[in-house]
Amino acid sequence: MIDSNKNELKNIIIINDFDYVQGGASKVAIDTANSLAEKNYNVIFFCGISSSLSQLNTKVKKICTNQYEALKDKNRVRGLINGLYNFKSEKIFNNLLKEYDNKNTIIHIHGWSKCLSSSVINAGFKKKFKIVLTMHDYFTACPNGGFFNYPKNEICKLKALSSKCMMCNCDSRNYLYKIYRIIRQLIQKNIVKLNKKIENVISISDFSEKILKPYLPKDKVNIYRVYNPIEIMNVKNDISKNQYYLFVGRLSPEKGVETFCNAISKSKKKGIVVGDGPEMKRLSLKYPEIDFVGWKNKHEVADYMIKAKALIFPSLWYETVGLTLLEANMVGVPGIVRKNIATSEFVQDNVNGFLFSNDEDLIKILKKYDTMSKDTLLNMSRLAKSNAKNYTYQKYIYDLEKCYKNIINS
Repeated sequence: MIDSNKNELKNIIIINDFDYVQGGASKVAIDTANSLAEKNYNVIFFCGISSSLSQLNTKVKKICTNQYEALKDKNRVRGLINGLYNFKSEKIFNNLLKEYDNKNTIIHIHGWSKCLSSSVINAGFKKKFKIVLTMHDYFTACPNGGFFNYPKNEICKLKALSSKCMMCNCDSRNYLYKIYRIIRQLIQKNIVKLNKKIENVISISDFSEKILKPYLPKDKVNIYRVYNPIEIMNVKNDISKNQYYLFVGRLSPEKGVETFCNAISKSKKKGIVVGDGPEMKRLSLKYPEIDFVGWKNKHEVADYMIKAKALIFPSLWYETVGLTLLEANMVGVPGIVRKNIATSEFVQDNVNGFLFSNDEDLIKILKKYDTMSKDTLLNMSRLAKSNAKNYTYQKYIYDLEKCYKNIINS
């Protein structure tokens, strides 16, 4: 536990839309709660949506508002209102905060955009609690959370909430949804005043920090670097014997899964896709030579990774960090990653993996990769694994406690 001559941290309130692993941010939020509870902190996990698949430790106190994802609520009006500003969540969270002292309690925000909304952040601001927000995505700035133009399938470089941004139809559905997201963002910016009041944020990569920093308070924000963690896996892996290339992730256009499929198909390589999403049906029909195996649990994913030649990470949007890459690296599998996204930050080209610019570039790398000697492959595998060991849970919790200590006494 933190040793402090000033305020002693006693309570940690973790905020996340889901109490189960729905994505990378939820996994980190849940693992954070569990790890801190094991260190005998009083950990409260505040969420909007619960599931029997929850992996929360019994030592963690869970408070759930028992609602729906805003855009999946069968009551469309209620869902739309909650997505803009969830009054029920705010009320329940307000009542929860009455039980705690803002001098020895930290609120750690992971995800709020799917259900809880920025209303819970507003409640914390009003009661003057110390708040830290991990920037897992770009929702602190961008209306669609990704600086990505979905109709054009390309990165958007417009200034968030500028007139050009507001006029741009970048939503994955239609422009009406874009208007809805703009209204939500304006509430977050001008009523909750997140971008003026937030004093502590955690960035998880140099790349994402550089993009988000202009949207944070210029003079008073403290930016802490705490890299997202991965689990240690001590396995011996001779990748020179492995037969297929691997994609792991959501099958949606911005994840670049078609880049993977196209390169694998044209190169006549064996490829496996682990994941599901809106592109699943179309791509599985278009590329019958590739194995689409659907969602798998973490142990099954690890098995696929161990047997892969390399993990291909072809994402078209910025990302904030690529945990999938680091998880593959942990079992000695190098990554082949698109340039100019956050995940490329963790790859030294031709050292512990490869970087590519486009489909043709990826095809050339696959051809080169298959002609590399066993010694060269094993050395790249060793360096990839060595890199991944910098992102352990032990280091994550150490850095997080250090961050909390600075915040609670600031």
